[in-house]
Amino acid sequence: MTMPSPCASFHCITGIRSSQWKLVDFDGDGRLDLVGANWGLNSEYSASAERPCVTYYGDLLERGTVDLLEAEWEPVERVLAPRQRLDVLARSLPQLQEKFLTFREFSTAPMTKLLAPFGDKARRVEAVTLATTLFLNRGDHFDAMPLPREAQLAPAFAVTIADFDGDGQEDLFLSQNCFDLPAPMPRLDGGRGLLLQGNGHGELRPLPAATSGIYVHGEQRGAAVADFDADGRVDLVVTQNGGPTRLWKNQSAKPGRRLRLEGPAGNPSGVGAVVRVKDGGRLGPAHEVHAGSGYWSQDSTVLVLAGTGKGAELWVRWPGGLETTVPWPAGSADIVLRAPSPGAVSR
Repeated sequence: MTMPSPCASFHCITGIRSSQWKLVDFDGDGRLDLVGANWGLNSEYSASAERPCVTYYGDLLERGTVDLLEAEWEPVERVLAPRQRLDVLARSLPQLQEKFLTFREFSTAPMTKLLAPFGDKARRVEAVTLATTLFLNRGDHFDAMPLPREAQLAPAFAVTIADFDGDGQEDLFLSQNCFDLPAPMPRLDGGRGLLLQGNGHGELRPLPAATSGIYVHGEQRGAAVADFDADGRVDLVVTQNGGPTRLWKNQSAKPGRRLRLEGPAGNPSGVGAVVRVKDGGRLGPAHEVHAGSGYWSQDSTVLVLAGTGKGAELWVRWPGGLETTVPWPAGSADIVLRAPSPGAVSR
């Protein structure tokens, strides 16, 4: 499928079988923002600051295993009550069957009564939102911005960052869906893999599959980016649980230039370095060279950066904090930049 710019489009070229955070500079201020994958807002679970999603956990019977008890707000009694059915919980905690003789008695019991037989063995965790969220770095705090509705239709697993359309601004891909859920919960399959286009100001626009060319109907898991065919466009690989791994070839993005860092001893790929392009006196967004790239995945350490005009420079903060600025070599699609020698002075 080929689509006109400015949107990148992809074509699936392979079918080989085979909740995370990601750092990214979405607003171009040089500070790394955060994207947090989450359960989404399209399930029977809900959470807010006033009514958090609560789970109690612990080795309640001291047998070397962790028991989980989910709780929800009961609006009539105005207490936290158990979410799971009595017969389900009694399989692992038979004491409950002895304490509650009827389902009706159990259905109106507060969690305090449910946990009473186990003393202080239970610990509590809670979530105040289930939305997949962007956290913009303001220097001394983060501003939380839930991603658009399309990003909330299914649980998100891999969070993959790249300039997919070659416009110099970072974009975002989410792998989605979760099928293996206990009865009677339905599988959460509202996602097809979602590409969101960044505008450089912290805003993300979801692209339909007809525009992006990306559609994965299965239970998507790990995802990673690399310029697999060295054409200056970032390609995308997406794995599935029990399904084929798919490689999506980027066909219509504006080609960029490939940058490979040679880091200091013991770090040959320069993992931890941050790169910005300086063009026309203005610094572009920060790009991080990272190792483990999220959910069981590893992005390429070769960065693909948007094409620049004459006189552009590369600013690099190397692992360890040393900063260098060097001219962007003219006429070269592949650049290798070596770390300065020990004792070099920042410039």
